[in-house]
Amino acid sequence: MAVAVGRWLGLLLAGCLLVAVARAEGPVHAPGAALLDTRQTEVDVWPLLSVLIEERAVWTLSDALAHLPERRAPQVPTSNFGEVGGVAWLVWDVEVAPSAAGEWLVDVGYPSLDHADLSVLKDGQLTAQFRNGDWLRLSERPLPTRTHVMPLNLSAGRYLMVLRVQTSGSMIVPVRLTTPQHRQFQEERAQMLQGLATGVMLSLLIYSLAQWYSLRDRMFAYYALGVGGVGAFQFAFQGMGMQHVWGNALWVSEVLPPACILVGVIGAFLFLDRALEIRSTSPRLSRLMRVGALACTVTLLLLLTGVITYREAQQIAKLMGQVPTLLALPIAWRRWRRGDRATGYILIGWGIYTAGVVVLALLISGRIPATPLTMHLFQVSSLAEMVMWQVVMGIRIDTLRRAAEQDRHDGERLRRLADTDALTGVLNRRGLEGAAVPMLQRARPAALVGVYLIDLDGFKPVNDRHGHHAGDSVLIEIAARLGAQVRQADLVARIGGDEFVVVVGELRDEAAAVRIGDKLLQSVQAPISLEGGACSVGATIGFALAPTDGTDIGHLLAQADQALYAGKLAGKRQLRRAG
Repeated sequence: MAVAVGRWLGLLLAGCLLVAVARAEGPVHAPGAALLDTRQTEVDVWPLLSVLIEERAVWTLSDALAHLPERRAPQVPTSNFGEVGGVAWLVWDVEVAPSAAGEWLVDVGYPSLDHADLSVLKDGQLTAQFRNGDWLRLSERPLPTRTHVMPLNLSAGRYLMVLRVQTSGSMIVPVRLTTPQHRQFQEERAQMLQGLATGVMLSLLIYSLAQWYSLRDRMFAYYALGVGGVGAFQFAFQGMGMQHVWGNALWVSEVLPPACILVGVIGAFLFLDRALEIRSTSPRLSRLMRVGALACTVTLLLLLTGVITYREAQQIAKLMGQVPTLLALPIAWRRWRRGDRATGYILIGWGIYTAGVVVLALLISGRIPATPLTMHLFQVSSLAEMVMWQVVMGIRIDTLRRAAEQDRHDGERLRRLADTDALTGVLNRRGLEGAAVPMLQRARPAALVGVYLIDLDGFKPVNDRHGHHAGDSVLIEIAARLGAQVRQADLVARIGGDEFVVVVGELRDEAAAVRIGDKLLQSVQAPISLEGGACSVGATIGFALAPTDGTDIGHLLAQADQALYAGKLAGKRQLRRAG
């Protein structure tokens, strides 16, 4: 297990480094025109565009057109300006062949942009203009899509397209020209995959809440916080929330992504503290984990009340995201080295999640290209980590189940010890009183219950002649013989030195009770083989019947004792009925 986890972590971290080292620098290309003809269903605009960066965000379209001679090829990784302030004006030319004239779509494939406004010019004249972005309600957008899509009806000829982009978060702008049919095909596939990912997260959330309610273990509630936060972030980050849930509630999009990350980090702090049992090994570190959760909670409240901005909350969330892992890693490593199976899965989950976090941090800071892989790797890695955590919880449930079974087994063993005569293995007085109650409650005139009190005759001479060890052997043999005369559902107990009680149910009448008593008497009187030779003892038996003589075990024993005493006075070794 240790070797396997080490290999996994090594491969994952190596993959992170490869992604980081292979990040794209400023691409070298000569902007040209996007040629649309019947052979194409999609054109990636990035290699063809040039950019103007305006820091003060005051230009109009006319100002941007006046500065077109200053435009340059973007010197950033593909489609990724990172956390840049101001406005980026993206400019590209489109040449439409006569055969390709008709409906086309401009798709800006990053849902979290505040402004993505498109202007289309032909022969210097404005032919179309669209406002788009997160600052608009879904009903106010050109199309109600999760990404920023603008429909164009292009005739043959050359067009100039100008996209004004401004955002408070990361400026990621994967732009493409596509036919409606092609985009519908791709979007259906994307919606299916996003729906699948959301369904998995939702299932994990519901399962963890159900386990919390059932087991009353806060670890499951903390896991629910983590999976809920991460799942909601992905739902918002991929544009699914705006399209399907809160399309006209702009404030949700303004605070939800960093708020969800903060909720997920709070859950991670508390979950790891609980799952790794940090409090028992390092109380100081456990307090630090809880302080981290408190700090994230305060940040979340400041964001929700408007005290800090989206970007400030995003920076804090990005900073705090790996703190739970860094704090808990030494303890997790030590537990793994000691053979803790659950911790191995936590380490694998951390490795996968760290890969996703590294790529996400590089992505939103503008250090790597915005590609389908880099834009979805964090979603895949966070989902994989949640699955690993689910395995950890499964191990925890199995541990709790085993502990409960052991407790139940120990309780039953202790109860048996408390209710059983240590020498003979039959019930003692305490066990008899508990077991006889349900039998006596079922007693009826046509289904009597007989209570037989048996006192051995001639037992003391056996002890005196053969010793106490032989006496113990006699008692064990007598208990076995009594048990052999009755059914498994009936009761045999030893309540004193040489006193036994037998409780027999389902007796049709008193004659049946007498026959059972005679069998008990005869079984006792048969000779007993000992190491020093054979011996024999007798017995006097008094019995009472329920419900005729009562239904309380104490009262019935008292009745049987009176009958037994009468039998002793009459010469012993006989069966006597109470009353």
